[in-house]
Amino acid sequence: MKLKSRNIWIVFIVVLIDMIGFGILIPIVPRYIETRFGSSEILIGLLIASFSFFQFLFSPILGKLSDHIGRKPIIIFSLAVTTISYIIFAFAPEYWIALLARSIAGMSGGSISTAQAYIADVTEKSDRTKGMGLMGASFGIGFVLGPFIGGIMSTYGYVLTNLTAAAFSLFALILSMVFLEESLTNKTKPVINKSDFLTSLKLNRYLKVLQDDIVGKFLLMFLLVTFSIANTYGILPIYAYRYLYFSDRQIGYIYAVIGLVGIIIQGYLIDKLTKRYGEKALLLSGIFFMAAGLFLVPMIHLYIHFIWLVLVAISFGLALINPTIASIVSKLTSPEKQGEVLGINMSMGSLGRVFGPVWGGFSFKVFGYQYPFWTASLFTFLALIIGILNFINLKKKGLDKKLERG
Repeated sequence: MKLKSRNIWIVFIVVLIDMIGFGILIPIVPRYIETRFGSSEILIGLLIASFSFFQFLFSPILGKLSDHIGRKPIIIFSLAVTTISYIIFAFAPEYWIALLARSIAGMSGGSISTAQAYIADVTEKSDRTKGMGLMGASFGIGFVLGPFIGGIMSTYGYVLTNLTAAAFSLFALILSMVFLEESLTNKTKPVINKSDFLTSLKLNRYLKVLQDDIVGKFLLMFLLVTFSIANTYGILPIYAYRYLYFSDRQIGYIYAVIGLVGIIIQGYLIDKLTKRYGEKALLLSGIFFMAAGLFLVPMIHLYIHFIWLVLVAISFGLALINPTIASIVSKLTSPEKQGEVLGINMSMGSLGRVFGPVWGGFSFKVFGYQYPFWTASLFTFLALIIGILNFINLKKKGLDKKLERG
């Protein structure tokens, strides 16, 4: 039995508030680590990657647990751990403590894939893209308000900024405990044991899904896209600070614009665009716009007035990619595997966000500021080629009917 739409909006609000807390840290983390510990671009990249590395390991495990014990307990647990990690990060006396805090935060990152599974539980297939778009809109709003708040709060000190992020996650935790209803109707005893946990760490679970000729290709595309955008995580604020002479507040505005486009696309237009053009067209065009925008980023300081146009192209593409891939993967997956496969999909994104910041920091320092963006554009274009071939294969196997509009 499907829950009332009220519950969809509750999980949306919970994710939104948590994403605002997450977004608060986006514009300040590179400068915070650089000024507090004197860290290089490479160490900044490693710290940013640590979050995603542990999210990569733990998202499928939390996703599978949510398939058995329910979505709500996992969401509550994740938000509690996130809140604690932000507090530790705020008062970290040394770099390795900050690194530990971000790693702990990554362990709890499975709340997003669990929230996606929640949406899959309570929506019909015809409304799945709209539901996933609503989750994407929570990201978009979080990336508008979060960086905007973070940029403003940074003028009062980085510690207070971090504590503000913790307060938002705590608020999301309280809302989940009080108002969020469980969406999983058939709970079963968890089958995860020690050997199963070790198997996850050895990547066997990921490889099993990736071996699927169709779904595996979409997960690979998501990996390439997130690797590409993650190149900018650590170095975009540094690039803006050093070459565009932006302040922390102005850097916050950059992410606010990116998030604003995400809100418009994923919160309002995604359903209309899907019904008119279909998920295939949206996904491939989104990848194209993102690849073009990333290629142009290194030229921004020469033509500063084009900065917003380039950022809109990137964010427009990304806003189309995330919900369509999640929707396509969920439609091609059996209901009893939704949580696990969407968790693995999130892990593919996390894996991209592991290697992306590391490469971004390394190539920025060793080769120059252009190379993180240009290599990101190249890998995004590769995802476009894989996508075109995968849709051809999908049609040959007659699976394209599962992705019909409406």
